[in-house]
Amino acid sequence: MPLKLYNKNVNWFNLYIYFYLFVTPWHFSKSQLSVLTTILLIWSIVKYKDIYLEKLKKVGSFLPMVFLLIFIVYSYVSTLWSEPISQGLEHVNTFYKYYFLIIPAILISMNKEESVIGIKVLVLSFGCYALYSILIYLGFFNSSEYGFQPENPTGHLRYLIATQYMLIAFFLGSFFVYFSHIKKEKILFLIIAILSFFALFINNSRTSQLAFFIILLILTVLILRKYIFNFKAIVLFLIISFSSIYFLYKNDKFDRFVIAYNETKKVLENNTYSGSVGLRIYFNKVGFEIFKDNLFFGTGPKDNRILLQEKQKLDTNYNARIINHFHSEHMDTLTAYGLIGYSLLFLSIVILIYNLRKIPLYYYMSLTVFLSLFFNSFANKTLSVKPLNYVYIIFFLLFVIIAFNEKNKKESELS
Repeated sequence: MPLKLYNKNVNWFNLYIYFYLFVTPWHFSKSQLSVLTTILLIWSIVKYKDIYLEKLKKVGSFLPMVFLLIFIVYSYVSTLWSEPISQGLEHVNTFYKYYFLIIPAILISMNKEESVIGIKVLVLSFGCYALYSILIYLGFFNSSEYGFQPENPTGHLRYLIATQYMLIAFFLGSFFVYFSHIKKEKILFLIIAILSFFALFINNSRTSQLAFFIILLILTVLILRKYIFNFKAIVLFLIISFSSIYFLYKNDKFDRFVIAYNETKKVLENNTYSGSVGLRIYFNKVGFEIFKDNLFFGTGPKDNRILLQEKQKLDTNYNARIINHFHSEHMDTLTAYGLIGYSLLFLSIVILIYNLRKIPLYYYMSLTVFLSLFFNSFANKTLSVKPLNYVYIIFFLLFVIIAFNEKNKKESELS
């Protein structure tokens, strides 16, 4: 029987979307996102030309999307009080310009069922990256040229990015294992969860690892609050916790937490800001001073980072190299866009999670994804580092589609 290279029943458009979602977190090249998203957007416009504007208008009027869109518009408006405006505009464009391609492309192209598959594809992508990291840890792909080494097996992406993938993949993979009724799917996501768990604790990100413990505790309380004294639940929680600590200790990562404690102690006792943690505390201290002077509207994008550098140069007690980022996405957003901008972004996420509260699987998943964003943002870049910002915005859009569908379903039942 001859092999058919073309099957008219294959939905090539959907396959392209899932390919797009799978490769976006890997960020193989600078042009990857612009090229692939442009193709997706044009294809979606052609495919859905008769209902394009109507569908976009409906989903765009969903409250979480309204707040996100207002935040994006506000970020551009805030360049008006940047000095010079051109630098502020350039800064915003660096991270937000592709949102104008991604948002309509995803919202128009996918329904609820496809969005659920899209989340699974993202988790699969993260799981593959976890495997990639583990193989580097085991001695494969070692390269002094690219910095691949077992001691820091992050791969071609920075560990602050890769470990957030692993953190999310562990929890979302575990949720799919629990909620899925398909045996093969359960096995697949169990493997992903195990790989991601191991990969998270052989890498160097204290922030993601600490976020793991906090999210684990929060989810345990939320999910098992009715069964808090259930023996199996307690044993499972203890096994995960002690396994995490064991992996940290076994891979010489536990010492990094001891160093963090000592650096924090120096700040509190001697007002000495040294080391990774000490400098982060210093940047947040300076950031708070900038924020107080620009409470509601912020300094404007880019100006906040210029002020940070100026304060470092003028501080005679500051002896480290000049850094151009607060190493805290919370502080970067607060200083650049003020309480108004920060509140718009924060509310868009909170309202989205609230809209999913009656669908346990997607409620816990969305909560996990955005708790990862929330906690990692205290000590790392998140929405101002590529491709992490694109990954989070894609998650947001997929959850919006699911929540919007649920809202319409309820309204139809009531009418």
